[in-house]
Amino acid sequence: MLKSRFYSFILGTIIEAWIFSIAFFQAQWFWFFIASFLLGRRIYVAYKVDKFVKLSKIK
Repeated sequence: MLKSRFYSFILGTIIEAWIFSIAFFQAQWFWFFIASFLLGRRIYVAYKVDKFVKLSKIK
């Protein structure tokens, strides 16, 4: 279950990064800021999960 969540997290990150890059290069600022927010939130969640895993010593 943990591995499937990881794969869906990675897939979602790739899709959001793809939307971010398209919006940036086409100067669609509304979608750029939405994608920036979503990617920033993913980075924050990944940081918190990594910190939790390191502190609890889950392998």
